[in-house]
Parts: sequence; structure tokens; C-alpha cells
Amino acid sequence: MMRPTSGFIRTIGFLVLIFSLAAIRPVFAHGDLNLNVSERAARVSFGTDLTSSGLEGSLGYFIHTGRGSAADAGLSLVANANPGGHPIRVGLGARALLVDASIIHKSAAVLGLGASVNTTWIGYNRLGVGGHVYYAPQVTSFGAARSYLEYEARVEYYLLRHGMVYLAYRHIGVSFAGVPTLTLDSGLNVGFRISF
Repeated sequence: MMRPTSGFIRTIGFLVLIFSLAAIRPVFAHGDLNLNVSERAARVSFGTDLTSSGLEGSLGYFIHTGRGSAADAGLSLVANANPGGHPIRVGLGARALLVDASIIHKSAAVLGLGASVNTTWIGYNRLGVGGHVYYAPQVTSFGAARSYLEYEARVEYYLLRHGMVYLAYRHIGVSFAGVPTLTLDSGLNVGFRISF
């Protein structure tokens, strides 16, 4: 009988944590669940409002079947950067990550600073674009890590008022001491996000 790997057990445990947090969040808070997959990678995240002024919290987990995984917790201040005009939601914040580069047997913790943007097409609010970037220089990279860079660009389509599907390009790279920059993921993925 095949035994589950420790990576599989960690993945299941993190999914249980995310769904538990979704279940116990305050009933007045807005939340969203985001899931995307590619041929060899997947990411799931849960985000929720923490205050009425736009402070949002998130938990996420990324796994690549051959390269490694990353668990993250983030805080961002999100607001409309174009009040009075077509809404453009911009977020500024930080994301703490535990990175396990299993392909080279190294792990580290980093604190990435970043921004996100999201808007819909003017005159056709079912079509949207968005993306984010997070960067951790050496000063906010701990353990054996020297830097971390993640960016993503998405094209979104709202099937429902609170449900959308998207096609995205994502790149995740981490640099360790004495090792060239390791690409944990680079390529297209498809996903959906539901809000509740």
C-alpha cells in the first residue's frame, strides 16, 4: 500500500486550515477563494476583509510537483485608486512566505513587499485584467535565501457577479546562497475566484 508523502500531507493540512478560516470568519466580512492550476503546479488562497477601511488578510499555498512549495500569509491595504472614475483597485502590502525548494533541498523564510492592481474593461464589466508583484531583497530574506520575486498577470472573465474565471501568467523565482536563481514556476495557469 502506497504511503502519502509529507508534501501531500502538508498540502491537505493547509487546505483544511484555509477552509476552517473561511468557515469561522466574521459573518459581516467579505471573503474570496482563489484556485488555479497548470500542468505541474497549483495554488489555493483565501482572502478576507479585516477592517472596513480596506485592510485585507490572506493565506495561500503554492505547490509544484517537481520543484517545491511555498506557504504565505499576507496583509494589504486595498482601495479604489480612481475615485469618481472607472474603478481601479490597487493594493499595497506585504507577504510572509515559507519556501521549500525541494528540488535542491533548501528552505527559507522571506518577507516580500508588493502591489496588486485589478480593473474591468470600460463599458464591459465582465472582462477584467489584473496582476501583482512581490519582491523580497536580501535584507528581508532569511535562512539560506538571498531574494524572492513573484509576479502574475491575469485576464479575467466574470461568469457570475461574484464568480470569475481567468487565464494568468505567473513567475516565481527564489535565490539561495551559492545557487543560481531557482525558478519554482513560470508559465500559464487557469483558475477561478469566488467571492462571498
